Amino acid sequence: MKFLNKILLAGCLAFATSCGLTDLEGNLTDPNTVGVQNLDINLLMNKVLSEYGYFSMAASRPGMELTRMTAMISGDAYERAHDFSGTDGNDLKNLIWTEGYNDIIVNTNLLIQAGTEKGFFRHSGVAKIIKGATLITLSDIFGDVPASEAGKAAEGIFNPKLDSGAEVYKQALALIDEGIADLGKATIATITRDIYYGGSVANWTAYANTVKLKAYMNLSLADASAKAKVEELLKANIIDTPAENFTFKYGTADIPSISKAFHYRNMYDPVAGSASGYLGNYFMYQAYNAKGVEDPRWRYYFYRQVGSIEQALLDDPESIPCLLSPKPSYFLPEHPWCAFEPGFFGRDHGNNDGTPPDSRAITCVGVYPFGGLADVNANNAKFQVVTKAGQGANGAGIEPIWMSFFTDFVKAEAYLRLGIGGDARAATLDGAKNSIEFVQGFGATKGQTVPVALRASTTDYLGVVGDLYDAPNADKLGVAMKEYYIALYGNGVEAYNLFRRTGKPGKIQPMRAAAPGNFIRSLLYPSQVIQLNSSATQKSNSAITKVFWDNNPDNFVY
Repeated sequence: MKFLNKILLAGCLAFATSCGLTDLEGNLTDPNTVGVQNLDINLLMNKVLSEYGYFSMAASRPGMELTRMTAMISGDAYERAHDFSGTDGNDLKNLIWTEGYNDIIVNTNLLIQAGTEKGFFRHSGVAKIIKGATLITLSDIFGDVPASEAGKAAEGIFNPKLDSGAEVYKQALALIDEGIADLGKATIATITRDIYYGGSVANWTAYANTVKLKAYMNLSLADASAKAKVEELLKANIIDTPAENFTFKYGTADIPSISKAFHYRNMYDPVAGSASGYLGNYFMYQAYNAKGVEDPRWRYYFYRQVGSIEQALLDDPESIPCLLSPKPSYFLPEHPWCAFEPGFFGRDHGNNDGTPPDSRAITCVGVYPFGGLADVNANNAKFQVVTKAGQGANGAGIEPIWMSFFTDFVKAEAYLRLGIGGDARAATLDGAKNSIEFVQGFGATKGQTVPVALRASTTDYLGVVGDLYDAPNADKLGVAMKEYYIALYGNGVEAYNLFRRTGKPGKIQPMRAAAPGNFIRSLLYPSQVIQLNSSATQKSNSAITKVFWDNNPDNFVY
C-alpha cells in the first residue's frame, strides 16, 4: 500500500496540472511555525512579561547617563556621545529597538490576536497595556517611531513607516484603554506566572492608568486639554501604594547572566576588585549630602570600596588621574569634581578619558535597586573592601519601572506646574519619606540593613527639604523635582522625561568640556533601523531634535 501511495504521489507531481499544485501548496505547513491556534498562551505571556523587564532596563540606560546618574563616557561633547556604547560590542540603541519591537511588539500582537480569538481577555488586556506602554517609551526616547505598521511582517510590511510622535501617543493611549476594558471582561482563565502582579486585575488597571498619567503629564506641555486628563487620572486607580509598585525582579542565577541586575554584573565581578563602569559624581553628591545633611538612602544606593581618596591612592597611585586636572572654572562650587570625600569616586559628565587602574577604587552600586552591598563603613579613612560577585544581594535587584512614591512627586508637579488643586509641599515630603522607607525596607529584605548608628535621620532630612521649599523666593518646583530626581535612582526613562519636561533639577553639573554642544533631546535612530528600513531617515547628529511634546526652549537643559 505504501508503495502504491508513492507511485500515486510521483504521478501527481509529474502531472501537476491534473492533480492541482495549489492543493499541494495548501498542505505544506512549516513544522517550525506554531500557529495561533496551537500556541501556549501562558508561555507567550510569560515571555512578554519577562522581555518587558529587559526592555525597561535597556531603555533606562541612556537616560541614566544623560541625567548624570551614571557617567556618560562615550564622548566629551554631546554630538560625539550620541552613540551610547552598549555591552559586548552591541549598540545600546539597537538593543532598545530590538527588545521593543522584535521581543515585545511582535509578541503582543500575537497575544492580542490569540487572546481575543480564544476568549483569554486578561491576556489580551495585559498585552495591550504592555504594547501601549512600550510604544510610549520608544517615542519618548526616539521621537517618531513605527506604530501602525509595527510587527506586521506577516502582512508583507517589511519597512514600517515612522508615525509621528503625536500619532504614536494617540494609538498607544487608545490601546491602553482597550486593555483596561479587556481586563473587565469575562475570561476563560487568569494569567499564570504573572511576575508583576500575580494576576491582579486591580493592580494591572492601576499600572495602565499610571502609564496614561505620565503620558498626559508629558502632553501637558503642548496640549491644553491634557490638564483635565491628569486631574481625572489623579482620582482614578493609580499606583499609589507600595503593594502596587511595578518592578521587574532580578534573581541570583549565574546562568544566564542576565538573571542579575545589569550594573551589579559590571561592578561585582567574579574576580575580586575587578569592578567596571562609573556612577555619576553629580548624582552621588546630590544623594549624599548636597543639602548639608546626609540623605538616609545613600548607604543603600552606593557602596564605596575605599574610605578615602588617600586610601585609593595608597592602593594604586595611578587609580584617580583626574585629580591632577584642575576643576573647570565654569563648574559651580556645589559641583563635585573627579572624586570627593569620604571615598566617593565616579566620573564627571562627559569624561571620556581612558580607563586607569581604578577597579578597586570606584564607587559601586549598592543594594537598592541593583542588588549590591549596603555601605556599612563608618567613614574609616583606611577602609578598603573591594567588590566581588556574590556579595550583597548577589544581583537580586529590581527595575523600578514605576514606584508609588513616583506618583507622589507627579502629584507635586501637577499641583505646581499645571495649577491643579492640591498640597504640593505635602506631596513632595510624602514622596521623599515614602522613598526613604521603601529603600531601607528593600535593603532589609535582602539582608543588607544599615546599623541604626550609621543611618542618617529621616526627620532631619525631611526638615531640610521642607525648609528649602518654604524659603523666601524658593523655586518650589525645583525643590520638589530635585527630590523626585533623587528618588528616581535606577529609572533613566522617567529621569530623562523629567529633565526635558521641567528642566529640573536646575544648575546640574555641566559636561566636562567647555563647549559640549546641545543636550540630546531625542536619540538618533539605531544603525539597524537606517540600514534595514527604507522608510526611515536618520536625524541630524548636531541639530536639536525634540520629541513632539517637548516645546521647551533649546537651552532648557544642558
